[in-house]
Amino acid sequence: MQKSLVIALIIAVVASTASIYLYDKCVQAETKYSLLRIEYLSLLEERGKYVEQQKSLAERLQNCTKMLEKAAEERRDAERDVEELKDLISTNPERWTVRLEGSIVERLDKVKRAIEDSLNSPIISKFAEMIVVSDAVYLNGKRFSFDYVEDEAMLKEKDAIVNPEWFLIHRVGDCDDVAAAMAAVMKVKGYDVRFCVGQREGESGDSKHAWVRIGDEDVDYRYCVNRVCEMEVGYFGNIAEKCVEI
Repeated sequence: MQKSLVIALIIAVVASTASIYLYDKCVQAETKYSLLRIEYLSLLEERGKYVEQQKSLAERLQNCTKMLEKAAEERRDAERDVEELKDLISTNPERWTVRLEGSIVERLDKVKRAIEDSLNSPIISKFAEMIVVSDAVYLNGKRFSFDYVEDEAMLKEKDAIVNPEWFLIHRVGDCDDVAAAMAAVMKVKGYDVRFCVGQREGESGDSKHAWVRIGDEDVDYRYCVNRVCEMEVGYFGNIAEKCVEI
């Protein structure tokens, strides 16, 4: 009887010890599993970030490639335009002048005929194709500019205009000349064009200024630096005395 009790106690102690040991191992396994799971989730998150970064880099690379292709295409277009412009310049169209005499209506009528006579010119068509109109008038990515020279100095006339083709090639003249050329170009580009005569905001006197009006905006030069004037587009407060539709 005592022997059986001793054996039972021994078995109970062994079983208890084994249970504690197994429980400890189980806790260790669960702890290790939790740590491994946390590490796995962390690695999974890092992998997700890496994949997103790879995707972002791929998109940026694709965008850069498109930008480079576009820049190369624009460069080719610009080089082609320059070559075509050189060809146009080499034609060196004959200069003819129209004296602006009589009333303001008579003068505008002469300007209108001169502009309309130039609309079928390949020079006007090519400039209309190359010129871009936004906040200013751009030619080959640069603001269109001209050298301001009075009629008396260039034409030995008090008031006259040159044919728009000649002006676009040489880009020398006064407000009448540039306005006539811009009117021809804008008309070929498809704008509703009016050639206007009047005064700039804040100016007074007998001196008249000429500019082009497309829709509600004016195509005009505002400032000249060393007699080099850049063409801008917008509302500048010009007061039109009379306009003629082209």
